[in-house]
Amino acid sequence: MPIRPSPAVLRACEIVSHLARHPTESFTVSELARLVKVPRATCDAILQALAVHEYVSRPEDDRRYRLGAAGIGLGEAARAANPLLGAATLEAEALARAHACCVAVCVRDEANARVVEVFDFEPLFGVRARVGQTIPLLPPFGAVFVAWSDEEGEVWLARAGATLEPDERERYRRALREVRQRGYSASFATRHQWEFARAINILTHSPASDEARDARDRIGRELMHGPYLAADHEVGADVRIAQISAPVFDRSGRVTMSLLVPGPDYEISIHQLREIAARITAAAARATRSAGGVEPASLVEGQQAPPIRS
Repeated sequence: MPIRPSPAVLRACEIVSHLARHPTESFTVSELARLVKVPRATCDAILQALAVHEYVSRPEDDRRYRLGAAGIGLGEAARAANPLLGAATLEAEALARAHACCVAVCVRDEANARVVEVFDFEPLFGVRARVGQTIPLLPPFGAVFVAWSDEEGEVWLARAGATLEPDERERYRRALREVRQRGYSASFATRHQWEFARAINILTHSPASDEARDARDRIGRELMHGPYLAADHEVGADVRIAQISAPVFDRSGRVTMSLLVPGPDYEISIHQLREIAARITAAAARATRSAGGVEPASLVEGQQAPPIRS
């Protein structure tokens, strides 16, 4: 008989993960029990056990819990054990400093993409990436993680359910092929750009906000049926970009991380888009190689990928 995971350990992981997503906030036992959907008594017992080893802390004169000091060492150990994250972080910071821009490191977290590091040297305008931001991996989001495998691409499409028409599914398959050929993913900004970013930011700090979740999901559905993900259609001389992402491959050739540059709050030319894309794909490729990752044949050094058509 297979051994099943311990429910108590799973719940402890959910509590710690929630606190990690909100490192500057504290929560009562009742709040945490409601947010992670466990009985209050169970939540209380788990928190007391975590507090013994300082994974959570609670001042004596307070009833609110936050992350404890033991998490610092655990985080540093995890970083040391993950050379890919270290390599991606180094390249992201170097790129952000060299070009006075904002560069985020995103990781694949089950069916989501999560921002884990941000290096921001951009002027105080435009949409920013923030640590902890999470976006579901379903059309049109996260193409950079799934474009390299037809199987993963179909799983990605399946997450959209029956909301996509057959012609829309084919359009997304073409878009994924374009990402694979170019070596990066680009998304066009829309009139909902700021509202969507605001909803994502609110959910980063207040995941129980129904208003923000409704706004994110509503805008996501609209973007799903629009030209958000840059595919093989003609584009004009100037475009406004939401983001450009490049893949970082692990030793098995799977994309587990990406480097992301948010688009500026103004239109840029196709030439500028290609320049930004060339910088971020080069940085991601260096991170892959320095950590011993394996790039697919379409991205081996010396092979040119076709850019977005102009």
